[in-house]
Amino acid sequence: MNNSLNLITGVMGLSWVLVVFATAFTPYFVRKNICFGISIPESEYDNPQFKALRRDYSIGCLATGLIIGIGSAVCYRWIPAEKAMWIQIEGMFLYLVISMLMYFFMRSKIKAIKQASDWKIETKTVTEISQKSDKTINIRWYLVYLAIIAITVLATVLKYPSLPEQIPVHFNIAGEVDRYAQKSIGTVAIMPVIQLLIGMLFAAINVAIRMSKRQGNFQKSNVFRGVMSMTLFAIGLMVMLLLTCVQFSMMTILSEKLISVLPLAFLIAIFVICAYLAIKVGQGGSRLKGTGNQPENMIDDDSHWIGGFLYFNKNDPSLFVEKRFGIGYTLNFGNKKSLIAIGVIIVLIGALLALPFILK
Repeated sequence: MNNSLNLITGVMGLSWVLVVFATAFTPYFVRKNICFGISIPESEYDNPQFKALRRDYSIGCLATGLIIGIGSAVCYRWIPAEKAMWIQIEGMFLYLVISMLMYFFMRSKIKAIKQASDWKIETKTVTEISQKSDKTINIRWYLVYLAIIAITVLATVLKYPSLPEQIPVHFNIAGEVDRYAQKSIGTVAIMPVIQLLIGMLFAAINVAIRMSKRQGNFQKSNVFRGVMSMTLFAIGLMVMLLLTCVQFSMMTILSEKLISVLPLAFLIAIFVICAYLAIKVGQGGSRLKGTGNQPENMIDDDSHWIGGFLYFNKNDPSLFVEKRFGIGYTLNFGNKKSLIAIGVIIVLIGALLALPFILK
């Protein structure tokens, strides 16, 4: 039990570090012509006022994360681990709400400074910034996912006749079996179908990255799309292998002890990837070296960004654009096609949630 508790606290602790890291240092990883979702001249990036706001936001997030994280972690001393884990998850949501409030406070400060300044920020037309790139990986790479699924299915078919009447179908965060189900074709088919749906989702996101528009320093933006495409594929590959290992554990091909360490190993890998993207790449490739020294193109389209998070521009044909706060891409909610993209995502997530009940 002590080993299980250590593993649970380790997984949750690393999750906290990942969340706090991703929020507290975001202002330092975005483009230099964007500050808390507001367009500014790149030359103003080192403005003492902006530096102070970035610093205060980061310190506030780190202090809040430390207090709530440690406060929720000590619950493991007095209440059962499963209940304590949910308290930590609730604490994480509370932390995200507080960090969001701090973001909007800093954003209001930046907005006031911009309104009081006489900055000349050139406005580019949509056609000038909607060029495509071929830096993303080819969709054929995702055939590797199909190969992993095929191995999972083959091993399941070969092992099925010798399985006991009751097989493990659910593992807690410590990798311990907490639910069994009657042996059936539907029961053992759940995981491969989930893998297929998740693989389709990752492949669709890769296509979305390919369709996103170039922004800022075009050369860096192109390289950034290639990096994000490869990163997405790597994360999807880890998810596929993780689900295959879970299936093999259900088939008693792999031991439960191995499954118990996989969540922690997966989180460590995600943390390393996120740290690399943030420190070495930056949003839009802003921290990349050797990809051109020209300044960012000044695009003052604040009016199309709601809170710096939601992009709404009916005149922009692009379906996907780079985030203003964070790393990655977001939808152009002014494009009618975004409704289709959202619908596809909802259907896939709904299918993943309903699948265990359908194949039960």
